[in-house]
Amino acid sequence: MSNKACAMRSPRAEPARGCARAAACVALAWGAASGAWADAGAASAPAIAASAASGPAATPEERAARIDAAVRQLRGDPLISGQHKEHELQWKKDEDKKPKKKDKAEPESNWFKSFLEFVNYTSRFLFWGGTAVLVAVLLVSARHLVQLQGLRRRGALPSVVSHVRDLDVRPESLPDDVGAAAWTLWQAGKVPAALSLLYRGALSRLIHRHQVPITASATEGECLDLARARIETGAFRYVTQVVRAWEASTYGGRTLSAAMGETLCSGFATRLDAAVPAAGAEGAA
Repeated sequence: MSNKACAMRSPRAEPARGCARAAACVALAWGAASGAWADAGAASAPAIAASAASGPAATPEERAARIDAAVRQLRGDPLISGQHKEHELQWKKDEDKKPKKKDKAEPESNWFKSFLEFVNYTSRFLFWGGTAVLVAVLLVSARHLVQLQGLRRRGALPSVVSHVRDLDVRPESLPDDVGAAAWTLWQAGKVPAALSLLYRGALSRLIHRHQVPITASATEGECLDLARARIETGAFRYVTQVVRAWEASTYGGRTLSAAMGETLCSGFATRLDAAVPAAGAEGAA
């Protein structure tokens, strides 16, 4: 709290103001009377002698100065002028209580304040940016994992060949009905071509339909060994007949009868194009 002094005019000072005015008038009248007496003393010798006996007479300027001093003294009296001092208690403001900080301490703390403001303003950006980076890393990792698993599966599966010892075994290189096309060639006297078509068709069905892992350099005997445990018994017997007829005609130069040709050509669709029974592989094993 602060002690504040202020000049106030008191109601009780109004009568005193009249007294001051009256005193001033009396002092002025006294000055005028003194002047008159001085003029009259010039004409009266006894009065002058009495004044000389008491001391030198005051000049008019000195009397006027004394009167002015008396008037100023009366005006300065608080009881006459009506002005007095009163003390009033007031609460100090918060900013007045706090000591002023030195200008030298501000630059030292500005960098820390700026750093806190930067962290406050960029915390949301940093959070969502980190989340986006984490999601991107997870997606890339998942993609690489899927690709790796696909490569492992491809490595586990045998590669599908398109040719076996210069024989084209692709399904698109064969007619839709292999047996009927081979029988047409057989009837036209083109027995080697018919047997070649039956053999290529049998290898193609084993590779692409029954998933037999035949390689490009596999021989006739190796093809039979690989197909033994993967197709049903009737289909395996038919493939064996086709392979033996192919070997007899190609390597042995033997002539096959029309009855055998008809049996081989008519049995292709029944044995190799039909659905494989679920227990066929177990029965063959």
